[in-house]
Amino acid sequence: MAGAAKLALLVALAVAAAQQQCSDNDEISCSSGESRCIPYRYICDSDPDCDPESEDEDPELCAAWKNNECNRGQVQCQRDGDTTCINIYEYCDPSSNCQGDLDRRICKMIRDGQVKPLSEIQVSPYEAYENNDLLKTEHLAKEFVLLLNRTIQHPRCPTMFTLVEDQCLALFFVGSVSWGEARSFCQVLGGDLITFRDVSHYTAVVTHLREAQLTVDFWVGGNLANETEGWRWIDDSSVDLGTPYWAVRYEDKCQHRNVTFPELNQTREANDGACYHYLQAPDSPPRGRCVALPYQHYYYMTDENCLKKKSPLCVLGEEEVTA
Repeated sequence: MAGAAKLALLVALAVAAAQQQCSDNDEISCSSGESRCIPYRYICDSDPDCDPESEDEDPELCAAWKNNECNRGQVQCQRDGDTTCINIYEYCDPSSNCQGDLDRRICKMIRDGQVKPLSEIQVSPYEAYENNDLLKTEHLAKEFVLLLNRTIQHPRCPTMFTLVEDQCLALFFVGSVSWGEARSFCQVLGGDLITFRDVSHYTAVVTHLREAQLTVDFWVGGNLANETEGWRWIDDSSVDLGTPYWAVRYEDKCQHRNVTFPELNQTREANDGACYHYLQAPDSPPRGRCVALPYQHYYYMTDENCLKKKSPLCVLGEEEVTA
């Protein structure tokens, strides 16, 4: 028993060490060897503290960490027309609004909470501009142009439309309006909100939205104008319910599912009458009377309040597509 207890204690201590959390404002952990937190002032002090790799004394890191203007562990911060020396942790806080020449990989290292050689740290362009709102918005502008090129132009379609399979679609992701306004917008462009003809058509459109890297919610042409008639498209065809169109949702009340055999003129409960809490269809009662493709639900269809603000997903008639 004593041996088992000792082993359990060693395991507990190991787990505790692995879960060690460093102080947010003055310590950072070593990334190699035993789990250890060291103060920021220990980085590049010519005394290796992280065993066995000594990454806290990495030459490239130290060349970027040290400067001649401030004390060790500090960097120049330019803001509001003044230049002062502040600690690197504060400088790397986005709320500091500091501008300066510090290598952005150092701030990435501090956010990640581990000392690493700079050569192992990757910084995205957006992260590189986090303390410079002008550069950040210029980077966003470049992303915006790329999205526009994927969504509003194609040689076989009019202006504002792009080709998806055999249809010209307008993916107006820059604006959000109610369902009725979205439909009016599409009609002004010479089209209407999209109607999905079948599974392959729906799949092609959703695939295009994902490949275009769009992250907004879209209105489509499904609606519940009359509960007796059920969910209809704007061309008055019925909206298919269930797989693969609708998002899966949880509801407190469970439901039995049935399987039907038309050849035998027979219907029975599935899986011995098992009760299920998940629904792949509009809510009952519906949460709204208009159909949307929300990014949150991976562009599966959901019923939404028609007054919510979403982007129009418009389609032109097939006769508008040029050869």
